[in-house]
Amino acid sequence: MKNKISLESNLTKFGIGLFETIKVYKGIPMLLDNHLERIYNSINELNISFDICKNEMKNIIIKHSKNINNKALRLTIFDDGYNISLRDIPYTQSDYLRGYKLKIAPIIRGSSILYTHKTVNYLENIYSKKEALKHGFDESLFINMKNIILEGSMTNIFFIKDNIVYTPCESLSILPGIIRQEIIDICTKEKIKIKKTKIQLSSVKDFEFCFITNSLIELIKVSNIEDTYFKKENKLFKFIESKLKEKWYGCI
Repeated sequence: MKNKISLESNLTKFGIGLFETIKVYKGIPMLLDNHLERIYNSINELNISFDICKNEMKNIIIKHSKNINNKALRLTIFDDGYNISLRDIPYTQSDYLRGYKLKIAPIIRGSSILYTHKTVNYLENIYSKKEALKHGFDESLFINMKNIILEGSMTNIFFIKDNIVYTPCESLSILPGIIRQEIIDICTKEKIKIKKTKIQLSSVKDFEFCFITNSLIELIKVSNIEDTYFKKENKLFKFIESKLKEKWYGCI
């Protein structure tokens, strides 16, 4: 594991690298196989030089997670090796009770293969998140040049209307989030209709409910996207949330 990074590293010089953020609960790195599958797919697709196999990395992370509870583990992979770090999970109970406020990002996104991979070059995301916080919001929401909703700066987004779940489709150059896929799988298993589609910003007012996901938040309701407000509660959301928690924590 590298604790110091060379100035000659491609990570330092060009921002070439990948990362995963994994929730560790009672010594267990949650959905570890899913995270490793995604990052190793990215290693192959982006032709990043890295010589540690997936199984070896899995064992390293499992060992590193022992005696750790309710922390965020970050795995960073780059040409010189890898780094593992831990930090607190920042989300509070009050966040979940009140819901998140979303602001449209100041950066309008185009189409790029890089948006579908979790690369270390997160300046666009961090800048947009900071702008949202500066204006009293919690998260930034990216749209493209056609005013189609993409994803949050740190999250994937879902909407609910008439007991149908909607989420932006993968063809829109979004990150295929780990929890996003868990939600899709739960909906499929429970025979809940889910549509992966193109959602116009102008149509958000037509939805009853909205929520966002990532591996640390899991699921959190959205109170509003700028001036558009959503219902505070939704039975389908609570059902999906209960199924996710049952899968995550039911056997731990």
